[in-house]
Amino acid sequence: MHAVPTVAALLATADDLLTESQGDDDLLTPAGRDRGAAYALRIALEAAVDAALAAEETGLGGLRNMRAKLLCLHHYAGPARARRAHALWNRLSAACKYHHDELGPTHTQVHAWRAAVGALVAELTAPGAAVGFPQQRGDSALPTKASTC
Repeated sequence: MHAVPTVAALLATADDLLTESQGDDDLLTPAGRDRGAAYALRIALEAAVDAALAAEETGLGGLRNMRAKLLCLHHYAGPARARRAHALWNRLSAACKYHHDELGPTHTQVHAWRAAVGALVAELTAPGAAVGFPQQRGDSALPTKASTC
């Protein structure tokens, strides 16, 4: 049975890959290190979204499609966080795929994604990060049906 890597371990792996190699015996190319860091960041983001949805006891554990999870995140973490998570996930997914006619992600791009994923993971795991519908929060500022004449 394989252990599921934690988000912190995946972020640390990305950091290790983004640091310059110290020896001549390093077999990874700079482009390979950047693509590997992008993989680790994407998996960390996916794990953070899974944890955020699981913390809400939503019953969404059976969802396997990340796009569906990101749509659900819109409700549970708010639209701004969900849009950021979706945009990051799309960029990281594109960076993970090798296309012979496209350049891979640059070192600067992957560093920026690392900072963005780290910030988003911190927001998703912060206490009180969940956003509910007004009915769930007890707000009475719901629109009411207009009276007809």
